[in-house]
Amino acid sequence: MPEIFTNQGTHMRIEMTRRAFIGTSAAALGGLLMPHAVPAADDADFHICPKSRPPARTLCAFRTGDLTSFAWDMRLTLACLQGIVNRSQPRLYLIHDRYDELWLDWLRERGDVDRIEWLEIGEVFARFLPAVSRLYLTDPDLPASINVATMLAAVYGGLVSTPNTSPQFKLPMGTDPETPEAGLDLRKLGWKMDIDAYRWAFQRLDGRLSRQAVAVLVPHEVALRDYLVEFRIPILWMSAPRDMEKNPKASSDEEMQFAREIMMKWPPNIPCLGWPNSGDKEAGIGETLGVDLASECAKFTPCTAFDAYSPTVGNLSVHSGTTATLRQSTPPVKLQHDKVYFTFIRSDGDGWNFQRHYYRKLFDDPKHGSVPIGWQLGSTAFDGQPDILDYYYKHARPGDCFVNALTGMGYIHEARYAEGYPPEQRDAIWKEYLRLSAIYRARIDATVISTYQEMSPERLANIAAMPGIAGVFSNYGRNDQTTMENLVTEVKGVPVFRAINQPPYVLTFTPSARREAERFTVDEITTWTPPQRPAFLFVFLANWLTNMEMAENIVKALGSGYIAVRPDQLVSLYWQSKKA
Repeated sequence: MPEIFTNQGTHMRIEMTRRAFIGTSAAALGGLLMPHAVPAADDADFHICPKSRPPARTLCAFRTGDLTSFAWDMRLTLACLQGIVNRSQPRLYLIHDRYDELWLDWLRERGDVDRIEWLEIGEVFARFLPAVSRLYLTDPDLPASINVATMLAAVYGGLVSTPNTSPQFKLPMGTDPETPEAGLDLRKLGWKMDIDAYRWAFQRLDGRLSRQAVAVLVPHEVALRDYLVEFRIPILWMSAPRDMEKNPKASSDEEMQFAREIMMKWPPNIPCLGWPNSGDKEAGIGETLGVDLASECAKFTPCTAFDAYSPTVGNLSVHSGTTATLRQSTPPVKLQHDKVYFTFIRSDGDGWNFQRHYYRKLFDDPKHGSVPIGWQLGSTAFDGQPDILDYYYKHARPGDCFVNALTGMGYIHEARYAEGYPPEQRDAIWKEYLRLSAIYRARIDATVISTYQEMSPERLANIAAMPGIAGVFSNYGRNDQTTMENLVTEVKGVPVFRAINQPPYVLTFTPSARREAERFTVDEITTWTPPQRPAFLFVFLANWLTNMEMAENIVKALGSGYIAVRPDQLVSLYWQSKKA
């Protein structure tokens, strides 16, 4: 049964089976009954993503970096336990890295909590182990058992453990797969392949798992599990064919097919949390295939796991219990007719992991604010980590502009969205996606939006026509459909600016590499500057931008004929030129 979560963390359950979902396709909203209660645009209690209750005034905290013996095993247990503990009220916060500690300080500075009580590992278990009453033991020979144990713990209120650490917990653990509520030693179930474990879990737990989200998570990732456990979010994983060499229990084709079946069974227009490859990019089907699949099944992907750049998000069971009011304004700007105006937009803020990690690094850079810049934001982070978004809005410089990103509620491949559904349902799902996206655009107060890639003119027009959108910034870098003639076009009376540059394909951790990337980008900009004046350019900044000095150096190298402005200012200047 689908679940709707209010900002008080209460649950409203709505009866909706797959059969009923198909059978009501002639109902409201263009012929499709959606899983979300239909909100008014100003309904503050409506949320796409699950939200916790507000944090306790005293928050207990533990640094997982203090763990030594079986550290990964203990982190797995703690993250899952955190989800059970924080279900009634967020009381436990885990420090997975220094950024978690920065955000803990921000929670206190904002007034979400009054006091931090630091605990040692023994104190954590003394305080919180009574919250669970049964044990789910993973099978070291079957990676999928980690995700299955997490779902079992979420549904039945149990503790996840590995054989390395389980003897200390003294909790009951059964061996009968017909009574999983009694605890379970997953080593005893005789699964031959990972897919066997997933099929068993979804057959047993289907009706008890949330319909508000799904997750794709590599089994060894830990931090996100507090949120997945708290809200009983189902977890999948899809191995790539190459993974079967290292993991003989993997079966890529079967896992892909099963994931598609589950995603199509779950409602449209919900988030697919996690990420479809491992942080080292050595496992999983990868971003392209993973986001393709999610998009075809009408799921958007807020990246919440390690994507090789920013680590997995933890403590969402705490952050999602906060709230924020987010507002921004556009400083006035006056057109000079002989100039080239350009705007930087920094990529990947559609990912909650980037917001938690890399954006904080760039915002705290001493050079932050030296040049105007647009920051992509995935708007449903307004549900998952509003306190983190609040930090950026409160610490924004006059040149900072927040851009709704990739595209609408979250990261999608626009041309593939809802392609897995019949045409009549596909259209209704897309219309509902746009309606919900408009609500979340307003919540982050963005007037401009970024898209991922080229799409049909009809879909681009739909996006441009979203209420409140004044400008569209298209494409994750220049592509083979970009020409001098279509750098700026208009759709539905809204300007569309296409990215003019490709990334410098080089790591930029050394000074010399950063200078090389700067030179490459300057050359891209000047090569793709049209002859007419004024000119208006969208310069795409991807993950090669590792510090803010790089943006400043690019601006200096371009000279006085080029003027850097915010994305929303570029829209204003474009219209000033049209009037002139």
